[in-house]
Amino acid sequence: MAPKSGRGKQRGDKKKKEEKVLPVVLDITVNLADETSVILKGISTDRIIDVRRLLSVNTITCNITNFSLSHEVRGPGLKDTVDVAALKPCVLTLVEEDYDEDTAAAHVRRVLDIVACTTCFGPSPPDAGKNAQGAQDKNSGNKSSKALANAKQSSSSSPPPTPSSANEGEGEMSNSCPKLGSFYEFFSLSHLTPPLQFIRRSRKWHDDEILVHDHLFSLEVKLCNGKLVLVEACRRGFYSIGKQRILCHNLVDLLRQLSRAFDNAYDDLMKAFSERNKFGNLPYGFRANTWLIPPVAAQLPAIFPPLPVEDETWGGSGGGQGRDGKSDLIPWANEFLLLASMPCKTAEERQIRDRKAFLLHSLFVDVAIFRAISAVQHVMGKLDLTHSSVNSEILYCERVGDLTIIVMKDATNASCKVDTKIDGIQASGVGQQNLIERNLLKGITADENTAAHDFATLGVVNVRYCGYIAVVKVEGKESSKMDTHFQSIELLDQPEGGANALNINSLRLLLHQRTASENNKLVQHSQTLEHEELSAAQAFVEGLLEESLAKLQEEEVEKHIFVRWELGACWIQHLQDQNNTEKDKKPSTAKTKNEMKVEGLGTPLRSLKNKKNSDGNNLKMESEKSKTPAESVIGEAENSTLSSTKPQLEANANENELALKRMLSDAAFARLKQSETGLHRKSLQELVDLSQKYYSEVALPKLVADFGSLELSPVDGRTLTDFMHTRGLRMRSLGHVVKLSEKLSHVQSLCIHEMIVRAFKHILQAVIAAVVNPEKLAMSIAAALNLMLGVPGNRELNQSCNAHPLVWRWLEVFLKKRYEWDFSTLNYKDVRKFAVLRGLCHKVGIELVPRDFDMDSPYPFQKLDVISLVPVHKQAACSSADGRQLLESSKTALDKGKLEDAVSYGTKALAKLVAVCGPYHRMTAGAYSLLAVVLYHTGDFNQATIYQQKALDINERELGLDHPDTMKSYGDLAVFYYRLQHTELALKYVKRALYLLHLTCGPSHPNTAATYINVAMMEEGLGHVHVALRYLHKALKCNQKLLGPDHIQVPPILASSCLLFIFVYFFSIYNIVF
Repeated sequence: MAPKSGRGKQRGDKKKKEEKVLPVVLDITVNLADETSVILKGISTDRIIDVRRLLSVNTITCNITNFSLSHEVRGPGLKDTVDVAALKPCVLTLVEEDYDEDTAAAHVRRVLDIVACTTCFGPSPPDAGKNAQGAQDKNSGNKSSKALANAKQSSSSSPPPTPSSANEGEGEMSNSCPKLGSFYEFFSLSHLTPPLQFIRRSRKWHDDEILVHDHLFSLEVKLCNGKLVLVEACRRGFYSIGKQRILCHNLVDLLRQLSRAFDNAYDDLMKAFSERNKFGNLPYGFRANTWLIPPVAAQLPAIFPPLPVEDETWGGSGGGQGRDGKSDLIPWANEFLLLASMPCKTAEERQIRDRKAFLLHSLFVDVAIFRAISAVQHVMGKLDLTHSSVNSEILYCERVGDLTIIVMKDATNASCKVDTKIDGIQASGVGQQNLIERNLLKGITADENTAAHDFATLGVVNVRYCGYIAVVKVEGKESSKMDTHFQSIELLDQPEGGANALNINSLRLLLHQRTASENNKLVQHSQTLEHEELSAAQAFVEGLLEESLAKLQEEEVEKHIFVRWELGACWIQHLQDQNNTEKDKKPSTAKTKNEMKVEGLGTPLRSLKNKKNSDGNNLKMESEKSKTPAESVIGEAENSTLSSTKPQLEANANENELALKRMLSDAAFARLKQSETGLHRKSLQELVDLSQKYYSEVALPKLVADFGSLELSPVDGRTLTDFMHTRGLRMRSLGHVVKLSEKLSHVQSLCIHEMIVRAFKHILQAVIAAVVNPEKLAMSIAAALNLMLGVPGNRELNQSCNAHPLVWRWLEVFLKKRYEWDFSTLNYKDVRKFAVLRGLCHKVGIELVPRDFDMDSPYPFQKLDVISLVPVHKQAACSSADGRQLLESSKTALDKGKLEDAVSYGTKALAKLVAVCGPYHRMTAGAYSLLAVVLYHTGDFNQATIYQQKALDINERELGLDHPDTMKSYGDLAVFYYRLQHTELALKYVKRALYLLHLTCGPSHPNTAATYINVAMMEEGLGHVHVALRYLHKALKCNQKLLGPDHIQVPPILASSCLLFIFVYFFSIYNIVF
C-alpha cells in the first residue's frame, strides 16, 4: 500500500480554486503535405507527442512516419513536450522530413504492421505450415506473409464473418469456457485480401541515377496480385524502378500509384479499420506478449516469425533499453545512493527525484534482465555444469562493474520452495528475524520517499528461466557514502513517451528445432513416435511427483512468518484512522447522553456500541459492592502492586524508545513518534507480535469485507495477489481467506484456483529443472500439463474427483501444508481448467499455441502445443508515490460523490505520472483509465472515451491482450461507446470483455454479471430483446447466487427482466418478429 503523504498536515486545508482546472475536448486541425487536412479529437492536457499518436491511429495518416509539426506562431519543429492548449490557433502543419536508414526501415516496418492484421491473427489454413516454410528468407521483412497471403487470396471473395448476436449470445451464455482457438479473432481481418505479400531487402542497386549519398537500401515488394515491384529507398522517399519511375515520400502512396490492385486492397483495409472502430484502437502495433502466441508464429514453431513491431530485419525489437551493453558499467551504486541525497521536501522536488529514480531503475531492470539471460545461456552451454548441478547450488558467478550476477539451479523437488523474493533472505543476506524486523520498521516509518530511498530493494532483480534462477544485484551498502567527486550520468528520456518497454516474452527460448518441412517427412511415424515419447515423459513426471510428494508428507508444518513492509504502512494508517475516529466522537459525547434520555426514538447507535462495555461496568460495580472485607484487602494489595509496576513499565518504554532511536534515522523516528500511535515506545518483539495480531484480527477480515462490498473485485490470481500484497498480506493466507469468505463464493473460487495454480507451478518448475536436454522440454511440459489438467483414461480412477490420483493427493497434501486448507471439500469438477492453465503459463513462463484444447481427454496437450519458455522476473515497483496517493484521493472522492474533487485529483495524478513515467508507459495507463471513469460520471462521455481509448492502447501493447487492466478497458470503453450511441461498436468491445472474463474468472463472478447486464442493455438497444432478456436472466441468477436475494443489486435486475418480459410478450401477441 502506498503510504499516505502529509501525515503531519492539518486537516481541513482549503483547496485553491485555481488548481481545479478541468480538461476539455479540443479539435486539433493538421494540414497535410497534399494540401488536405484532418481534424483530430484531443484533450486540453495533450502535448505534441499525443498529436503524433493520434495521427498514427488515423486511417488517413497512419502510414506517415517521418515528419515534424509546425505552428504559424511557434514556428517549425515543435518539440514533443509542447502543450497543445497553448497553441493559438490550434492548427498544425505536417512537414515531411528526409529519411535516414533507420527511419526508412521504420517506415517499412509500419507498412508491414498495418497489413499484419490480414495475415498474422486469422485462422491457419491446413497447409500453411508447409507452404510458409518455402517462403522463409533471412533477409525477408515479413517471414510468413507470402504464404499466408497466397492462402488468403483463395478466400478473399468470402464476406467477413458476422455471426448473429443471438448465436454469439448462446455461446457466451453457456458455462463452457470460450475457445482458445478464437483468442485472436477480435484483431483479425483475415477475410480481406492482404494488400501485399512480402517486402524484403534486395542486395542489388537497381538504379544508377540515384546519387550514392542519397541511396539507403533496395527493396522487393510483392503485391497482392503477384506483381513484383522494385523500389529504392533514398533520403527523399521511395523511388520505383522500371517503366514507371515515381518518387513518393511514403511507400503506400508509391504502391497506390503503381498498382490498382494494391490501391483497392488498401482501401478495403482502411474501410475495415473504420468499420471496426472509427475512433481508433486500430489492430496494429501489437507485440507477442501474451501466453497464447499469434497464429502466424504457431505455423512455424522452430522459427517463430516475429510480428512487424519486433522484427529486427526492419529495426524492430522487443523493446527496452540496454541491449547494446553500453549501460552495463554505469556506477549503479553511486547513482542509487544519489537518489537518497536529492531534495524531496516539496512535491516539485519529489517529482524531479522520482523521474530520475524511474529512469534509472527502468534502465537497471532492463540491463539486469539481459545480463541474467546471458549468464543462464552461458551455463546452459556448459555440459559439465548442467549435468552435475545440485538444487540451489551456485553454478556461475560474475561481476560486471557494480553488478553481481549469480546463477543457481532451480529445485528438482516440487516440495522445495526456493527463496526468490527481492527482499527475502537470499537477496538481502540477513537472517529471518532481522529481515522481519527490518521490513516492519521500514513499513511503520514509511512515507512518500521510502521506495526511492530503498537502495537494497531497488538494486535487485530475480529471473527464473529454463530451470535456472539468476539474481542480479547492485553491490553496495545503504550506509556507504557516495564518492565526493562523483558526477551523475545524464539519463536519456525513454523514447516514444515510455512506450515499447521491454517485452519479456521477446527473450523466449524456442523449444522446437525441426522445421516444418522436416516434420512433414515424419508424418507417417509421428503419431506412434509421439505417443511413445509422451508416455515416457509422463512416466518421468509421475516419478518426480511421487518423490516430491513423499518429501512433502515428511515435511513438518511450519508457522512461516514473513512480514512485508506494506503491512507496517497499513497498520500505521489503521491506528491513525482509529485515533481520528475517537477524536471525532469526543465532542458528541454530551449529545449522545441527551439522546439516550429521549424515549420513542429508538436506541442511538453509540449506545448500541457501548452497551457491552456499560453492562460490564455495571457488573463490575455490583461485584465491588458485594465484596467481603477480606476480598477488599486483597484488592487493595493488588492495586498497590500494579501502581508499583508503573515506573518499571515507564522505564522499559524509555529503553525501547532509545533502542528504536538508535536503529532508525532521525527523520524516520520523528515520523513514527508524530504518528501518535505509541509504537515508538515498543520493543521490536512487541512490534512484531502486535503486527501479527493486526494481521490476523484486522487486515484479513478487512480484505474480505472489501471483497464483499465489491470495493475490491479481483478477476484472476494476478489481481488477487496485487490486492493482498498491497495490504502487506502473504499469499500463504489464502486458506484463511477462503474460510472467512463463506458467503462470497466468487472470492472462494478465485482463492482456491490460485492455490491450485501455485501447487501445480511447483510441479512444472521442478520438471523444467529436472530435464537436462532442452529438446525434451516441450514433451515433458506437455506431459506434466496432461497429468495435471487431463482426465485419466481409466475411468475407475477418477469417478469421484475426475483427476489423476497422484495429482489429487499432491493437491491435498500441498494445500494443507502450505495454506492450511482442506482440499478434499472441493468438487474437482468445478475447477476451471483453462483459468488454471492461464495462471500456470503466467507464473512459469510458458507460451502455447492458440488451440481448442480438449480438457476432458487424457492427452489434451501435444508436444507441438508448447512453443517456448520465457523469463519470469521479480523487481521492485518504482513510480510516483504522490501520483498514487492522488489516484487514491480521486477514487475516494468518486465514492463519496464529490465529482469535482475526483476530476481535480485525477487530473493532477495523471499529470504527475506523465511527468514521472511518461505519457505512454504502462504505469500511466491506470491514471488514464481512472480519469475516464470519473469523467464518465460527470456526464462527459466524449472525453471519457478519449482517455479510456489511450488506456486500452497502452494496455494491449504493453501489458498483454488478456491482462486484467486490458479486460477492464474493453468493458469500460464499451459502456462509453454505448452512451455515445455507438451501440454496435459498444457490443463488439463488451463481447471481448465477456470472452476474457469467462476465460479468467468464469461466469459466476460479479464482474461477469455486470457485463451480462451491459450486454443486455446493448442488445436491447439494437432491438434484440429476446437476447437481452436471456442475458438479464443470467445476470439475475449470478447475482442471487453470489450476493444473495436481498442484495441491493438484485431488485433492479429483476425489475428490468420483468419489464422486458412484458415487452416481449406484448409484441409476440401481434406476431412482431425482432
